[in-house]
Amino acid sequence: MSRITIIGNGEEAVVTDIAPYRAEFESVLANLTDIYADFDKEPASALDGREQEIVDLINRYNELAYIIDRFNEADARRANILAGWEIVTQNQAEKS
Repeated sequence: MSRITIIGNGEEAVVTDIAPYRAEFESVLANLTDIYADFDKEPASALDGREQEIVDLINRYNELAYIIDRFNEADARRANILAGWEIVTQNQAEKS
């Protein structure tokens, strides 16, 4: 099982299930998409009142992207290690 350690709200947490982070990532992206639905038809100033919301969503989007990337990297490292172990065990079985 892949795992990473993250720090959120000043507390350290171990992540072993990335699904909730991916779901939140998709939700944040959907919120941003909704905000910008008619952006090409309006002046940028039309969203002035939502600037803080946009900044918060962008920050969370970036945090989640980083967490997901780190988890994927850990998963790839784990797969590499297990692939090596599989080669060793296969060769040991063939020699027996």
